[in-house]
Amino acid sequence: MVAFVLVERHGRAPMVQFEYFRSRSFLGANSVAFIVSFAMLAMFFFMALYMQNILHYTPLEAGIRFLPATVVIIVASPIAGRLSDRIGPRPLITAGLTLVAVALFLQSRVTVHSGYAQLLPAFSLMGLGMGFTMSPMSTAAMNAITPDKAGAASGILSMFRMVGGTFGVAAIGALFQSLARTRIDERLTGLHVPAGVRSQLVDNLGSGAGAKVLHGSDPHRAAQIASAMHDAFIHALSGALTLSCGVAAVGAVLAFALIEPLRALGKRPDPARHPEAAEPVGV
Repeated sequence: MVAFVLVERHGRAPMVQFEYFRSRSFLGANSVAFIVSFAMLAMFFFMALYMQNILHYTPLEAGIRFLPATVVIIVASPIAGRLSDRIGPRPLITAGLTLVAVALFLQSRVTVHSGYAQLLPAFSLMGLGMGFTMSPMSTAAMNAITPDKAGAASGILSMFRMVGGTFGVAAIGALFQSLARTRIDERLTGLHVPAGVRSQLVDNLGSGAGAKVLHGSDPHRAAQIASAMHDAFIHALSGALTLSCGVAAVGAVLAFALIEPLRALGKRPDPARHPEAAEPVGV
């Protein structure tokens, strides 16, 4: 990423016009794009594992149970688009990311005994938050740039979404593995499980293949290890989703701080043509 920025800044025909980021609204919209993808993709990835490994749903059953979030997004997005034209994108994005943070917090409280009834409100809130965020986010980015630059601005926004999702799964995944490994070590200390087996158990948490590692073990010992694996999964999931919740909350603050209110949208000169007129971004 650093190399890409350095090359683009000094290239003759850069793909990314960094002058666009002199606009606070454009910077805010792209920050939101990164953050919302960071939080959303990590949530879908790990909650799918939770429903399969802890609630014992099949992949198809787990996918179907995400549908309420999808339906709410479909309903909320056009409403948010119309509201954005009337009140501006900033309040909608701020409210949307706040709802996303609340949904992630609720999901971080699940246990091995939770059921889908506990997940449904969180999924619905997540869908509402995403619906309130995505369309106004695009509006904020496009309104910060003159129409002849809309294609490039849209491409930059899409890039930030994709990079955010990639970073989210990678970063949250690394945290998940670290927390799970620590918890497994704590729980299995008294059972004298070899380090190599503990490492295998952690590696298999996401795939649900821990039973293969325990095959042939004493039933009582295997039950203790399986209980430790479930506990480690929930502990790691809670930590991962708590981080995602914090990231979404930071996104809400950034959206409110950076994206301009409705009265200012469309009244500023193009930052790529008039960089001296762009509103400076504080450090």
